[in-house]
Amino acid sequence: MQTAIIIALYLAELPYLWLMVMVIVGALRRSELKRTGATPAVSVILPAHNEERTLPRTLASLAAQNYAGPIEFVVIDDRSTDGTRALVESFVASDPRFRLVAITQPSRRLAPKVNAVDHGIKATTGELILATDADCTHDPSWVAGMAAHFVDDVVMVAGYVSTSRRGAARSLLQRFESIDWFTLMLVSRSLTRFGLKYASSANNLAYRRSAFEAVGGFGAAGRAPSGDEDLLTQKLGRLPGARVVFADAPECRVVTSGVATAPDLVRQRRRWVSRYHHVLHYHPGFLAGIAVLGLQSVLLTLTALLCFVLPGLTPWVLGLWLAKAAIEFVGMGIGTRHWDRRDLWGLSTLWWSLMHPPFIAAAVIGSFLKPSAWHAGAEAYRTRLFQRRLRELKRRAKEGVIRP
Repeated sequence: MQTAIIIALYLAELPYLWLMVMVIVGALRRSELKRTGATPAVSVILPAHNEERTLPRTLASLAAQNYAGPIEFVVIDDRSTDGTRALVESFVASDPRFRLVAITQPSRRLAPKVNAVDHGIKATTGELILATDADCTHDPSWVAGMAAHFVDDVVMVAGYVSTSRRGAARSLLQRFESIDWFTLMLVSRSLTRFGLKYASSANNLAYRRSAFEAVGGFGAAGRAPSGDEDLLTQKLGRLPGARVVFADAPECRVVTSGVATAPDLVRQRRRWVSRYHHVLHYHPGFLAGIAVLGLQSVLLTLTALLCFVLPGLTPWVLGLWLAKAAIEFVGMGIGTRHWDRRDLWGLSTLWWSLMHPPFIAAAVIGSFLKPSAWHAGAEAYRTRLFQRRLRELKRRAKEGVIRP
């Protein structure tokens, strides 16, 4: 049994290590992004639901944008019950670039977050759409920096996101979360450098309206409880000759609010993992990578616990964990040098590498034990999907395409 456990562990872990090496190679590849001096009309879309605590800071950072072209900021109040709407109205009254779009009823076709963004897009006319969240702060040149990446063949720009600025992550939780976000950004950048158009963050995302319309908007993928940014990236990336790039210049970086407690962080990641239960619209290669991350984390954590009853496993598990930590340490060293975040390297990286497998394992297992509803109802989404497929089968049977 011990041999079978070791074989299973290594079969799960080796693909993950290969992916990490791929991230390092991607980080080392030269990628000179072309810039354009054009200043097309930009529509910034900001969905908000009960965000009165963080919204003032976000709106102030948007009001400070120094973009030379036409720009509008559209805040979508998605049925807030706090002071969100009043805050937005005060900005609308003081700055003509701001507009409020109010949603009073949920959509039967789109998940709430997607529905809010969709309302914002339909209420605007900008050639470029920039999407962000209500708990983010932006550099004054954020819009200008993101827009400058849209040379002729670029349809989407995925932006860098962090939960802290240099030197601001002080507690173990803050440093762990900052490193975890940092690794997500490293992976996203490497994927785009290899031409893999898989992932982005809703906190910092820009795309051409023409490309969005060419793929039919969010379409059926908009019914999924979450993951709309990744799904949209994969849809736009399938356009002929389309290119997705990653913007990591200082002015293109967005800082989002971190979580308050460790359980909050696990619950957040559990929600993120829950989105991947809805496999219908995701690219198979993307799902394969997610599956590798989840499987190796669960197996590595479980075998580490089994070492207490099967001590013969210890050298195998320890050796694999050290190899994993070494590769991640090298990758973080390269990334933190590129992005001037050496405050996240060193012992902090080793701490993250040690705790990351059980952290991901808890999120993965938790996502199955208690699937997140995403305010849209994950079960409702699955039920609607099943009902839609059943209606389609009945229709085809009635038409004689298939026999019941």
